[in-house]
Amino acid sequence: MSGSEPTGRHLVQSDNKAGGHLAGGDISAGGNMSTINVSGDYIQQVDNPRDSTLSRLYRRLKNEVDGDPKLTEYIEHLQIFTRSVENEKVIGLEGKLTAANRIDQLDMAKAMKEAIYAQLRRNMFSKTFQTIYATLMAKIHEEFQTWVRPAIARGADRAEIDQLVNIHVVKTIVAELEMCPDYDGVPITTVRGMIYFLTGNCHLSWH
Repeated sequence: MSGSEPTGRHLVQSDNKAGGHLAGGDISAGGNMSTINVSGDYIQQVDNPRDSTLSRLYRRLKNEVDGDPKLTEYIEHLQIFTRSVENEKVIGLEGKLTAANRIDQLDMAKAMKEAIYAQLRRNMFSKTFQTIYATLMAKIHEEFQTWVRPAIARGADRAEIDQLVNIHVVKTIVAELEMCPDYDGVPITTVRGMIYFLTGNCHLSWH
């Protein structure tokens, strides 16, 4: 069979070579893209809309003007991470990195952490922004405690710990940020900055 013949939800084509997307509908940023399964001369279109929690939040942040109530403090879910953990023997970012023999990371860590503080201060009055950052910090904390902390506790070397952080924390959450059409930041810097922010407030321990 040559040419194209529509058959309901299916499209049968032959002698087609596709580079990039072979899709029907909107494949622009933010559109509902369809996945195309190709097997011989049979092509099946499967709807595959992606609309994660972060995508919805960033879209709401982009669209909000004065709709959200003005806040004078951090929302409860964000306060969990902006407060410092009490009764810690080693306090602050420098102390945590020094204890973990990572003092060589301090200058960049400070810069990234301060960038997160600055973003929080600028957007303190947006409940949506605070919810986004609370969501991201919770994800980072969960992945770190699940994958990295056990390795640190058993005395893993720095190379193994760095690999676990990169694979399970940084890459996982960067990939989710990159799926948000309305996110316009630098994902690696955002995630790394939050890691150091949480470290400085004693929510993540590297030793």
